Amino acid sequence: MQLKRKSLANHTSLAEEIKKVTDRESFFENLAVEQEFMNGMDTDKVHPHIEDCIARQEDIVKVLRLVCMQSVANNGLKPRVLDHYRREILQTYGYRQLLWLLRLEKAGLLHAQEHKNHFSTLRKTLKLNVEDVSEQVPNDASYVYSGYAPLSVRLAQFLAQPGWRAISEALALLPGPALTDLHQARPTAAGGRRPRRGSVSSLQSSSGEEPKVTLVFFLGGCTYAEISALRFLSQQDDAPVEYLVATTKLINGRTFLQSLNETLSPPQ
Repeated sequence: MQLKRKSLANHTSLAEEIKKVTDRESFFENLAVEQEFMNGMDTDKVHPHIEDCIARQEDIVKVLRLVCMQSVANNGLKPRVLDHYRREILQTYGYRQLLWLLRLEKAGLLHAQEHKNHFSTLRKTLKLNVEDVSEQVPNDASYVYSGYAPLSVRLAQFLAQPGWRAISEALALLPGPALTDLHQARPTAAGGRRPRRGSVSSLQSSSGEEPKVTLVFFLGGCTYAEISALRFLSQQDDAPVEYLVATTKLINGRTFLQSLNETLSPPQ
């Protein structure tokens, strides 16, 4: 009983600290801009919110996160927009940030637009944006980002049903090759059905078949939101797949951007 009370007190304290952040007006403003970008709104011009953040000399990670999101959502920024952001950032935060910007460009997160916007095609084909998603009683993995489904999670979903052949055109727009190599797992002992973890009625599946297991391995890192989304899919009673997650690192937007600004140690 004492352990439960202590655990409840810890959760209450954490919830209060989180609420302090989420109740700030700046948090809602930033969230609104991020959602606009992911919906393809105002991605082809200099955004006034980003300009205001730079003018107030707010956290540079916050600024770079927004600029990179706008670049990715627009398949690159118009040259004049990119030049404007680059100039404002260097003049405000110092030219020591030039190496950081160059690394972001090399990583493909920040660059000038060269082709048509492929992200809009991916957004529609993979159904990345879902309207009216419930965060209290979620019915789609997009609840983890208030209506935006991580692209990695959608790829895992389409691999299970109906298969990547159905989205071959979308896969061609993504960097790197897409390979499909399926391996049949051995049946469990005595034909027993393995319960799906986290599912209330996993033993009462409509198909009566044991779900396939898919290992999703993230090289470079994944976010807690991606793990939550895959866990949500595994917990659905009618899900044909149970997802296991492996990653080289747990990251978020801040730590990911900061990793591109780490100073390399000189060789010994």
